[in-house]
Amino acid sequence: MKYKINHLLSAIAPLSQKKLDMGEVLILSFLQSQWASGRDIRVNDLLDEVKSLSTASLNRKLKKLKKSNVLTFKALAADERVKILGPGPKYFDYLVELESLVKMHEKLT
Repeated sequence: MKYKINHLLSAIAPLSQKKLDMGEVLILSFLQSQWASGRDIRVNDLLDEVKSLSTASLNRKLKKLKKSNVLTFKALAADERVKILGPGPKYFDYLVELESLVKMHEKLT
């Protein structure tokens, strides 16, 4: 196996040991990569770009992430129907939890 694939599989292996929603993890990984490049992401951008989940599943997961304060939805000033996704008050707590799982796994291997 190529090193990058092996590294990816090793990195996500610990996530299976906790009751996590991998769909949420995919959404957050997509958002984090886009935010890191300075892009504002609208809900529709996410629905268009994330192909591994259905629109209904994405909307359910977004609603859950919003309700749990992991994400925020800000209305665009020019058109309030358009929502811009942003990190919520609990966003970094969620990332810290994911990171702690990976670090715990690294100590065991």
